Amino acid sequence: MASETSARPARRRPPRFSRGPFVIGEPSAAIDAGLAAGEPYRPDTIVDGGSAFGLTVRAASVRGLSKRWSAGPRQDDLCLRRHEPTGSVIAAVADGVSGAPRSDLGAALAVRAAVAAVARQLDAGREELDWQEVFSHAAWALVEEHRRASADPGAGVRQAGETLSTTLLVAALTSRADGRAQVQLAHVGDSPAFLLSKRRYEAILGGEDGAGTLIGGGVEALPRAARNVRSARCELVSPAVLLLATDGFALPLAAGASEVGAVFARELKSPRTIVDFARLLDFSRSTYDDDRTLVAVWPPQSHS
Repeated sequence: MASETSARPARRRPPRFSRGPFVIGEPSAAIDAGLAAGEPYRPDTIVDGGSAFGLTVRAASVRGLSKRWSAGPRQDDLCLRRHEPTGSVIAAVADGVSGAPRSDLGAALAVRAAVAAVARQLDAGREELDWQEVFSHAAWALVEEHRRASADPGAGVRQAGETLSTTLLVAALTSRADGRAQVQLAHVGDSPAFLLSKRRYEAILGGEDGAGTLIGGGVEALPRAARNVRSARCELVSPAVLLLATDGFALPLAAGASEVGAVFARELKSPRTIVDFARLLDFSRSTYDDDRTLVAVWPPQSHS
């Protein structure tokens, strides 16, 4: 017979969720974000991720503090795609130019058009990607959208650039049996790519030399700069992580020399959960209020 004095089981406390953003250094001002207006619908934050061909991917795009304050749309975007026949992952990020009134849509169209163009080349058995063709296809998608929206079938690159301008960074990663991944990547504009390994950030495209920035502080962008494509190749080997970003993340990163760089070097040693990755990217740090987009790819066995 059980004793009436037997101890009762301890009450479990409900889980407590932290409130507010992840703070790095001096925090940004706290605001009540305005729901973005406009058409088409643009959510404040998008997040994606998963595994394919031994690669582990995390991706997020978050609206910056300035856009949340003004109830403006997120002007960054991203797109991911797996290519089964070649064991490849295709990724693209874009940063709509703030002076172009529909650059949020321009970024969304550019990443999707570019990823589709890369997939078609892989379908055709092309091992060395024709980046000029990829970026021309993305630029043409912007021209076609401007013609549709303006009902002006004669509108060209100049007119589309006035409303839909965006930077674009695209990468194709192909896994190999030895645990490495071959990476081909290219960009127009100032959205950079890094290899992060042992707390060191190596700039693969942009990030250090100001490439993609025009005299006077402007930025090269599609569709006008479709022929100004810069490309690179690298190998992704454990424990390195490939980072594809827009300048909203790259500027506070400071090529890894900042406190932000130290935090991400620590936090990206292994893949976070998909939702945690978005929360990390949405960090609070004073003076940095732009949209941020980041795609991180870990090679096979990098998180064992």
